[in-house]
Amino acid sequence: MSSESLEALVQGLVDERAITRRLYDYAHGLDYGPEEAFVDNFTDDATWQRLPGRRPAQVFSGRAALQQMYRDHVHAPEYFHKHMVANAKVDVDGDTAAARSYLILIAEHPTGPYVRGFSRCTDHIIRCADGQWRIQDRKAELENWSDRDFPPRPWTQTPEVVG
Repeated sequence: MSSESLEALVQGLVDERAITRRLYDYAHGLDYGPEEAFVDNFTDDATWQRLPGRRPAQVFSGRAALQQMYRDHVHAPEYFHKHMVANAKVDVDGDTAAARSYLILIAEHPTGPYVRGFSRCTDHIIRCADGQWRIQDRKAELENWSDRDFPPRPWTQTPEVVG
């Protein structure tokens, strides 16, 4: 193996790890904040979409809309939940990447924790000028959702399209 191909292999592994870490940072930021940490997972012109399915479609476009998305969501310590990222598959092509992962929402309830919902997420991620990988476009396919009354549903105050 040439040193050039070894360097390319190592860079590919470093990029894949950084992108996977970004997916984890998204989940931690949404659960615990702070707001700036959550919003920093996205490019300034990013779009987050929940595709139509188990719940109505919803779109947040741009930094201000993503800040509003964060503000309208519940967070620890007033409400504990965990967004769990699983089975991340990342394909890097230069300074762009495609990632597919599962997002499982585990929520608290007076009777004990439960799986509130789960999604398949498809992300377009780019390497930004500062060298950091950030989500430019996220599509969440909500595959199941529990309509239990506790806790209050996220994003009840925002319209279907923000931005």
